[in-house]
Amino acid sequence: WGVFHMRKPVVLQVTVKPPVPFHRTNHLIVDANEENGEQANVVVVDILKKMQKETIDALPSTVELIITMSAGLDHIDLDACKAKGVVVKNSGRDEITAHVVQYCLSFIIIGLRDALNQLSLPFPAKGWDLNWNCEGKPLTSATIAIIGLGHIAKALIEEIRKIGPDARIIYNTRTRDCDFESKHNLMYVADVADLASQCDVLVPMCALTKQTEHLINQDVISQLKPDAGLINMSRGKVVDTDALTEALKTKSIKYAILDTTYPEPLPSGHPLWNLDNCFVFPHYATNTMAVREALVSEIEPIIADHYGLGHSDARRKAEEKALRFDLAVAHRLTAKYGMDMLVWNHISARHRTGCLITPGRKMWDKMTPDDLVYSSSNVTANVIHDALYSARPDIKAIIHLHTPAATAVSCLEEGFVPVTQDGAYFYGKVANYDWDGLSDDAAEGPAIACAVKAVEGCNTLLMHNHGFVCFGPSVRHVWVLAYYFEKCCEIQLRVMQSGGKLRRPAKVAMQKAAED
Repeated sequence: WGVFHMRKPVVLQVTVKPPVPFHRTNHLIVDANEENGEQANVVVVDILKKMQKETIDALPSTVELIITMSAGLDHIDLDACKAKGVVVKNSGRDEITAHVVQYCLSFIIIGLRDALNQLSLPFPAKGWDLNWNCEGKPLTSATIAIIGLGHIAKALIEEIRKIGPDARIIYNTRTRDCDFESKHNLMYVADVADLASQCDVLVPMCALTKQTEHLINQDVISQLKPDAGLINMSRGKVVDTDALTEALKTKSIKYAILDTTYPEPLPSGHPLWNLDNCFVFPHYATNTMAVREALVSEIEPIIADHYGLGHSDARRKAEEKALRFDLAVAHRLTAKYGMDMLVWNHISARHRTGCLITPGRKMWDKMTPDDLVYSSSNVTANVIHDALYSARPDIKAIIHLHTPAATAVSCLEEGFVPVTQDGAYFYGKVANYDWDGLSDDAAEGPAIACAVKAVEGCNTLLMHNHGFVCFGPSVRHVWVLAYYFEKCCEIQLRVMQSGGKLRRPAKVAMQKAAED
């Protein structure tokens, strides 16, 4: 017997002109050719190519990966990509990070030393003494405030610590990283205005989102000390240009160094051009041929890694090993907390063209990574999980349970009611499905998929008179959702059992908690 392993080539569409020539070396990566009916699997864009929702939605269903030759992602609608099941990756990321960090660190030091204001300043012919022009401050005794804690911001902090181990670094971010904070002796400040009031230099390093647009506004800028400066290494729109202009005009802050502005470029008559304490650079942090070459040369390795071409099959094996481990742990935790039903119920994780799933006929407290299978002996498991994965490309993991409280709630006419703070996880995110028997008929799949699609962004399906399903981006995520859903259902039942009048939380409060 002979076994032949064959695969279709990955079809690539480069929508912009690369800064340097793109040379393919892998014969399994070919150009898109619509005349021959070949539609793209991978689309390459740059920072100037706006990939808004309409553009994402119009992409062929074959597209699985977008590669952007940029550090930022604000030109791509990530929510639309997630809904369509399209992965977004940056090329040249490490080279970009190194360049931005070096560039920004030099500005921090120059700004603290007031070096830019010394350009063309004549050395005094007479009257000089050791105290002449000593207003600058060294990095080692400065307070540096950083907004954001992404890949580049963390790399910047690491470099600062190498040359300024005693520098005071304070930071603000939506998602606090206590481990990184402790390792690098950082101080977290929850309020951005409070952060600004404490620093010698304020450095926004956050991505541009709806939440960060004009984050550095008049209220924040007004808290900066008169001898403090602002260095913008994020997107121009993160800073309120009008508020900054006014602060520089009145000299309520000492200086601003702007690698990005809004609008970009600034109009020729804009007042920032004429202020002697404002230094505008032409979005120059990554402008070297080394970065340009990395943006292009990394396209092919990213594709090979994503699709498992050549030696990157090792990555696929590592991913499967990690998924099997997480699934085994999830089964055992479910049993540990008394949420299992012997060998029934099921957990799965999307992998390759299918999913790894509970085998059936195996006690959950004994589950091992090797026990997970690609098709369960429990037909119901295959029906439910296949339906959910087909309905939502963004779903990467699913857990289906018949826990006591949630199953009891599934039997109520009103169903699930989020009445506590923890219930905010599920506010407006629970879809409902009427029980249609044992879910052992594949023909039931479309009805289950339809129920999930009916509630945009839902993370839970309450299957009436049956149980519930939680789904999301990872096994760990969905297990935690399932744990809290059961707890919320327990609270709901206890409130009902008390006989007291139910006090529902304010709609606005729940909406805000759900967003956070």
